[in-house]
This record gives sequence, structure tokens and C-alpha cells, in this order.
Amino acid sequence: MSIMKNILIIPILIIGLCSAWATSHSATENVKKKILYIDSYHEGYPWSAGIQEGVEKILTTRKIKVKTELKIFRMDTKRNTSEEFKKAAALKAEAIIQVWQPDVVIASDDNASKYVILPYFKNNPLPFVFCGVNWDASIYGFPFNNVTGMVEVSLVSQLIETMQPYAGGQRVGLLGADNFSNRKEALNYKNILNMNLKREVFVNNFKELRTAFKKLQKEVDMLILAPPSFIKTEKERKEARAFFERNTTIPTGSVEDWITPYTLVGYTKIASEQGEWATQTALKILGGESPADIPIVRNKAAQVFLNMRIAKQMNIKFPMDMINRANFVE
Repeated sequence: MSIMKNILIIPILIIGLCSAWATSHSATENVKKKILYIDSYHEGYPWSAGIQEGVEKILTTRKIKVKTELKIFRMDTKRNTSEEFKKAAALKAEAIIQVWQPDVVIASDDNASKYVILPYFKNNPLPFVFCGVNWDASIYGFPFNNVTGMVEVSLVSQLIETMQPYAGGQRVGLLGADNFSNRKEALNYKNILNMNLKREVFVNNFKELRTAFKKLQKEVDMLILAPPSFIKTEKERKEARAFFERNTTIPTGSVEDWITPYTLVGYTKIASEQGEWATQTALKILGGESPADIPIVRNKAAQVFLNMRIAKQMNIKFPMDMINRANFVE
């Protein structure tokens, strides 16, 4: 009788063990890896929207094998520029990380690196992938053992070459919102590219920008328009577009696509390239690669934009080879 009991017990044990393994294996397969995306800026800011588009494009493709959950935290430091606000936003990001416990963090633009990664997560076990850090990541000490990323460089030399045939001289000016990113951009034009900027003007609102724009056209031969981040609403964008179309008398250029409605030409970076690369790299890290083994890279993709409304107002005719490879501002 005892032999029969043993015979019955063994299959039951085997079935029980197999069922437990299957349940455990299924649970492991269904666990989503957590990706936190820290955006230095605010929802609706065009550059941030482009990066987010790249992030979501990669995560929604059917090709990725790992299941993921994405959480977004926006520091909003483009509209709020005080040190106190930036540090408070960084503390909120740090608190979210402690509570939510992400498996990897994507951090876009300088302030996320400066105020979150550097002070709180240097050589931490938590892996970070940065993107949108302008020109030089070494100012934040990168790379760390747990940090890699894509440096954002502007294609400004190509922009100047594109504007030059329509300029009356060599003097180059720069105009943009008064913020950390724009000032750093101008500094790198001079220090890294050895560019001679005849005039640099940073303003705090659209009224100041209009006044400076009219004045600069008498002081320089070509003008780079850096991001006027205080232009936010659709009404403000329409007003800005009408102003630039009426008042542009010298070649103007931009290195970001969302500013091209305001300039004659654009030689622009592609924000989604940053988001796509950062997300692909985050997935590699989730697959077992170490950030320390992934080199920091620079953006490469570019688009040429032509603003035919401003060109017509200035009586400029672009060559056919440029027209054939350009995007047109709608």
C-alpha cells in the first residue's frame, strides 16, 4: 500500500514543480523593465518633443524583445531659469528615482546632466544615457562608469556656408533667448570652431527680440537665430513668423528645425536622432551591456530648410541643387 502511495505522490510532485516553474517563468517574462525619461524642459517645447518622439518610436517597434514601461519627468528649466528652481526640480527627479526604481534613465539636455546625474548619481549602480548635452560632456565629468550618451553639436559651419552667398560681408551675429544653452552655444562657436561672432545679443522676451533683430541687421551681414524659447503659444508663433517675414533684410539662419519659419535658411540637427539613439542604447544596457563599454558619440543627421517666403521678400533665388535636397518651410 505504501509503495502505491509513493508512486502517486511522485507524479504530483513533478506536476507541482513544473507548474511552479512555469508560473515563475511566466511572471519573469511579463515583468516590464522601467525606463525613466528626464526632460530638462517642458511639454510642448519643440526640441524636447522631437527627442520624445524618437524615444517612443523605438519603444513601440515590434522588434524590441524586452517589455518596457516608460515614465516621463519634466524639469521645466527652460521656462524657469533660477538656480533654486533647477535644484528643486533635480530633487524631484531624484525622489522619483528612489520611489519608482527605474532600471535605466534617459536624461535629455544639459540641466538633467548638471543638476541630476552629476550631483546624485556619479558612478552609481543605476545606468544613465544622456542626450542633448551641448558640445562637450566632459564639463560634467562624463563618461562615468554608469553613464554614456550622445553629445549634441550644431551644424553651424555648414549654416554659415549656406548663408554666405547671399550676404554683403563676413560679419556674423547671434541673437537668442538669454538662457544657459544659448550662451553655451555661442561660447562653443568661438572656442571650438574659432568663429568670430561680431555681435552676441541675448534677450528675455519677444519685445526685446524685435528691437534687437532690427538693430542687428545694420551691424552684421549674417545672423544666427538661437532658440527664442519664450515664444510658446500658437498665437505667439504666428506673430513671430509675420514679424520675421516683414523685417528680414540680411541672410538669417537656424540650426534647429522649429526655428526655420523665422529664418531664411536652416541647417538643422534632428531631435529624434538623439531620442532614438538614447533609447536603443538604453535597451542594450537592459540587455546586459555596461554603459562603460558604450562610447559617447555625436549626432550626425542633418536637414536643410529653405524659407521661400523670406527668400521672395529678399529677392533671393536658390540654386537648383540646393532646392532638390532641401525641405521647405510650410
